[in-house]
Amino acid sequence: MWRPEDIRALRERLQMDPVSFAKLVGVDARTVLRWEAGQVHPTGAAEAVLNGLREKLNKDPQVAEQVIALLLGTAAVGGLAYLLVRLLDTFTDDTRSAEHVESIYEEGTRTRRR
Repeated sequence: MWRPEDIRALRERLQMDPVSFAKLVGVDARTVLRWEAGQVHPTGAAEAVLNGLREKLNKDPQVAEQVIALLLGTAAVGGLAYLLVRLLDTFTDDTRSAEHVESIYEEGTRTRRR
């Protein structure tokens, strides 16, 4: 289970305000504030996204900055669970290149525009 201070620490590590973080996770900004206040806990898809973020950032510290940069660049799109999972899968496979990561981002962006 996510503790309020862990959620805030993750959001701050990603250098995001509550609104951007909410878009990334696929929830309303008020929900993020409720999580951080300990009023409710993340569940479902939002919890899965948080778990994936935490796991990736803790597992591969050397790529953490790249992950953060990509997330900051894509957070404005909102509802990024699909793209996030694809990016995390890509970073898990060290044989893939940065160009491949960018192509996945572009694919996700095109898909969301349709």
